[in-house]
Amino acid sequence: MALLLKINDMASHLSRSGRVGIAVLLGLVAGMGWGCAHPSAPLPPEDALAPGGKKGKAGKTEAVSPAAPAQEYVLQAGDEIDIQVYREPELSGTFKVGPSGEIRHSLAGSIPMAGKTVEEAEAYFTRRLAKDYLVNPRVIIKLVSSQSSQIVLMGEVKKPGVYPLPFGETMTLLQAIADAGGFTELASPDRVRIVRKAPDGRQTTLKIRVSDLLDGRGRQEDIPLEPNDVITVPEVVF
Repeated sequence: MALLLKINDMASHLSRSGRVGIAVLLGLVAGMGWGCAHPSAPLPPEDALAPGGKKGKAGKTEAVSPAAPAQEYVLQAGDEIDIQVYREPELSGTFKVGPSGEIRHSLAGSIPMAGKTVEEAEAYFTRRLAKDYLVNPRVIIKLVSSQSSQIVLMGEVKKPGVYPLPFGETMTLLQAIADAGGFTELASPDRVRIVRKAPDGRQTTLKIRVSDLLDGRGRQEDIPLEPNDVITVPEVVF
């Protein structure tokens, strides 16, 4: 009863405000109604609100395995890096890691870079400048291009060979085949193989039916390629 009297008082006060006042009143009534109708409504279980979970059958939460952390790229001979030294444009620029694993810098001379991640190279170069040349240098290093970012297409494509895989960009199997001019008349598209080498040196072979990628039925999605993938398109068997 007290709640109804309170709502009536609010209604007479808010009625002077027109539609806005009515909308506010309806929102308040909805909130009060929920609190009264569900005074002891149980809270959802903690695991249902936990990030990284997904709802399974009967409302249960199933754990989702966290994605494996991406492996940091390690610089090697042939890579190009961009070095920016804050307020020192003459010391900044693009440098190529030579066969010996070093870059040649106009001020610091030979700087070993191969075998380091970009973050490690940045820290090393900063220390090198701070030790002999600059006071509190600020350095940013970015990878411009990678020598290892390439794929190999072999067999029954019109232009077999080695193709660059631009760093930071994605190329799929169908895109690579298109870049190679497509299949020859003797190609067997449903027997394509991708040989892929894992960081630990082990090789895996993916068997691809290209017709499944092209039929539009969603049975198989296009395959993103990885650096140093070797794609083989065999000849059709008569």
